[in-house]
Amino acid sequence: MDKNDFLDNVEKLTAKELFNGIINEKVSLRELEETGRLDINKKGEIIAMLDRRNYVLNNIEGLSPKQLFKAIIDEIITMEDLKKTGMLDKSKRDEIKLLLKSYEEERIKSKEERNKADEEAWKKCCDTEEGCKRYLSDFPNGIHKEDALNNIKNFASIREGNERMKAEIIEKIRTKPNSFTSGEVRDRINEGIITIDDLKEAGVPGPIIDLIINNNIIPTKLVLGETPKQIPDGYTEVYFWGIPGSGKTCALAGILSTAHKLGYLEIAQGPGFDYMLKLKNIFSRDSSFLPARSPVDSTQYLPFTLKKAKEKYARSVSLIELSGEIFQCFLFKNANKPMPSFQHESTFNSLINFLNGDNRKIHFFFIDYDLENNPDQDGYMQVDYLNAATTFFNDKNNNIFNRTTDAVYIVLTKSDLMQCDKSERVHRLKEYFNENNYIAFVNSLRSKCEENSINAKRILGTTFALGKLYFSDVCKFDPETSENIIDILMRRIAPKKESILDVFNK
Repeated sequence: MDKNDFLDNVEKLTAKELFNGIINEKVSLRELEETGRLDINKKGEIIAMLDRRNYVLNNIEGLSPKQLFKAIIDEIITMEDLKKTGMLDKSKRDEIKLLLKSYEEERIKSKEERNKADEEAWKKCCDTEEGCKRYLSDFPNGIHKEDALNNIKNFASIREGNERMKAEIIEKIRTKPNSFTSGEVRDRINEGIITIDDLKEAGVPGPIIDLIINNNIIPTKLVLGETPKQIPDGYTEVYFWGIPGSGKTCALAGILSTAHKLGYLEIAQGPGFDYMLKLKNIFSRDSSFLPARSPVDSTQYLPFTLKKAKEKYARSVSLIELSGEIFQCFLFKNANKPMPSFQHESTFNSLINFLNGDNRKIHFFFIDYDLENNPDQDGYMQVDYLNAATTFFNDKNNNIFNRTTDAVYIVLTKSDLMQCDKSERVHRLKEYFNENNYIAFVNSLRSKCEENSINAKRILGTTFALGKLYFSDVCKFDPETSENIIDILMRRIAPKKESILDVFNK
């Protein structure tokens, strides 16, 4: 540094640094004072060091080697300064050199020990923000000082990013709770980005949180029984039609669970017995994981009876569990194209065999509100699949509605997503179907109802919602619409003296 550097930085430089500038004749004490910025305490330290230096230089012969050594290591004077005076004899000089050598060896040893302690402390502290702050407190001029400072900045940046992410996640959960899966929410909690309290503040009920956090109740694995060749006579067949993911299996689980809780349900023996038990139990709790979609390679009839406590006779019901992929079969049949697989062919043939039977039938066509009419990966819309089914049904060789159909319903699933009050949902059905290009499908079904005097020549519609859905796969179950479907079955299926349970027990 030159004189101007010293004069411009009087406040910033230490007393020792200013002292060195003076003894190296870069600047004088008077010049420092004339800046008007030399602190009185700092000036006192400089004067004390200058006085000590002068004392040493003037008393070299009278001072011991240890005293001269002490002045050197205190940086008051150098060995060269002492030599230049001509007053330092050889024996004293040699003893000072030995003291300096020993001091340097101790200093190096001490430095190595400090460095070792420094490194060990850094390894323990470097992974956390608090650890880096603790390191700087213990080693203010440590080897990893810059690393610690950079880490603290990075941790602060990450924390700010996580806080922004947390705010975004919580807002999405508050407004659109299905923006994430339960697994993604669980991961964000494990990563420390959000907390259980955050979920509660976002409006997620405690039982839902317990379900996804504890993860001790996993989605029920559903396996259909063997596909029968035909359905025995004696009860009404109920068909749930809908594309994959339209909510058929969820509706069936809700209906069975609700009927069981109402005391109406008795499950019959048969290939679907285990499957129905598991479906029934999915919503035995208020909060549950949703069931998996139906497999493509099976069509199952699920026999059960519905009977109120004071009724004498029960209604024998067989609900036909269809995979959504059955609609692909209708598309291929209408286009005279081969089926995609043997499983599709087998499923389709079983279904046609059921439909041609003499049992009475009720058909529910499920439309997914959430999916709307967006093209799928094959370029088809939901309405295309529904129209394909009605086109097939309307063929004179496949007119399944003409003899055995008692009722046809259109069910809008996931209706809780409709932008209206619950009480208005059913009244908004016609408007929804008209606005979303389902008119041709609805008119086709209406025509068949008029032609075959079904539903008093009307098309009937209702809504279905499991309840409040969270994170795409967890539901706080509301039985209201399941009760509505059960009410339809109770009204449209006549009780019989001989129930399906008697058929299976013969």
